[in-house]
Amino acid sequence: MKFSYLYIIFFFLINHLQSDDLKIYNIGFLDIKEDMRYSKWGIHPVDIRSKLNKEKRPIQGALLAIEDSKKFTRLTKTKFLIEHITKKTYEDAINFLNSKDVEKFETILLDLNIQNLKYFKNILKNNPKTIFFNISDPNNDIRKNICLDNFFNTYPSNAMYTDSIAQYLVKKKTQKSLLLTGPLVEDEKISSSFKESARKFGIKIYKEKFFVNNNDPRVRDKNNLFYLTKGKKYNNVFISDTDGEFALGVPNATMNPSIVSGSAGLIAKAWHWSYLRHGAPQLNGRFERMNNRRMESKDWAAWISIKTIVESVLRIQNISNKNIIEYLKGPDLQVDGSKGIGLNFKKTTNQLRQTILLISSNNWTTKVAPLEEFNDSENNLNTLGLSYNQTECKLEE
Repeated sequence: MKFSYLYIIFFFLINHLQSDDLKIYNIGFLDIKEDMRYSKWGIHPVDIRSKLNKEKRPIQGALLAIEDSKKFTRLTKTKFLIEHITKKTYEDAINFLNSKDVEKFETILLDLNIQNLKYFKNILKNNPKTIFFNISDPNNDIRKNICLDNFFNTYPSNAMYTDSIAQYLVKKKTQKSLLLTGPLVEDEKISSSFKESARKFGIKIYKEKFFVNNNDPRVRDKNNLFYLTKGKKYNNVFISDTDGEFALGVPNATMNPSIVSGSAGLIAKAWHWSYLRHGAPQLNGRFERMNNRRMESKDWAAWISIKTIVESVLRIQNISNKNIIEYLKGPDLQVDGSKGIGLNFKKTTNQLRQTILLISSNNWTTKVAPLEEFNDSENNLNTLGLSYNQTECKLEE
């Protein structure tokens, strides 16, 4: 009995000493309460009342990454901690980033719909010792204009999504597109990205038409699929509908039989539960057990952001952000994102190179982009997203 007590005391003291020796790495997760991207508008009342209808915020992906990091505590000699910072409005979030409170965090994950890019860039520039990750905004302009060593994008850009679909359309020899664009600014950004992808891969846009999501008979040419899709000079329909409600009715309802892609039909995603290779089922299982819901693209982006930090600390055995940034931007980073290939960042835009899943009717993984027919001399993943000459960011010598 005495031996048992002595062993317990010894074990406690050893662990206590080990925990005292650990370095602390603080991570912040910044989001806003009034974020319309997570609004329950448009959800059926039965689903809102359901116990399974949990709010799908990517903080849950970040928390999973923190839990995963505990396996490497001894190897990294570092304890990774996370604090969830929720502000009421976007302006409040910007005020936080402008304050000295930022200095307590080595890394901050940004779950924001970023606005006024020039002002936002200056804020990040004034905090050069902090690493920032964009984990939810696909805007191409962010990649084109925010050229900072301490700012990284783990969420795919619109260009990566539309390039993936364009590759599929070329492979299927359906290269005449009818483009349907919704009324929101985000819809216009997606359509603009698809136009760039069309030029890049040799797709002809037969016509662009604009729709509204209402039943007003006075604008039936903009809300009725008969009028929107009449004609026979196209063989695919790309729809830009951020809300997603109008897009749901487009597949199998066009006047000319066509592949439907974009916001419905064939959808490009960073992550989906139906991907069953390269450790993805295990990752999905861990997330589902923790959150009682399926992992989605923004969850994955938050998870991989923290994993890249943990991976960097593990490899360089240093928690200095100067050294971490150097490693993240260098050729040695090959982080496992459960996508079957080592992932790293583009040298100019700091966009995470990654495969994109093409999901059929939001139910199954049909293809994984880049498709095998599309190659790049440096890295085939470069066929997705902005190239060096599409950004103001300069390639370092």
